[in-house]
Amino acid sequence: MPAVRKVLVTAAAVLAIAAVNAPASSAQSLSPSYNGCVHAFVDTGFSGPDAWFCDTAPTCNYVGDNWNDRIRSARTQDGLVVVELWDNYNCTGGSITVDGSGYSSIGPWVSAYRVEVVH
Repeated sequence: MPAVRKVLVTAAAVLAIAAVNAPASSAQSLSPSYNGCVHAFVDTGFSGPDAWFCDTAPTCNYVGDNWNDRIRSARTQDGLVVVELWDNYNCTGGSITVDGSGYSSIGPWVSAYRVEVVH
């Protein structure tokens, strides 16, 4: 195998392992395979740069410095999941509950989320 191809294959494998081992509270750029997620967008109307925020338990998760107060629209991937979006990093203050229909226009205040999976 040529050296360049070997380096590219190795780099791809390392990136794949890093993506699988990402913390639950990190933003995921691709659609996740499990249901405990909210799909967040920088712009209203479910458009613009986006990220998936996922967890498998109803714990409070900070959206991270890159997404804090930047989420302008959000929805879950199906009707079986609802997610609370919170004003403060520790899931205090005001909140809204997002489901599959989502919110297409959110003000600049979302700092945390908590997944509530509905069966």
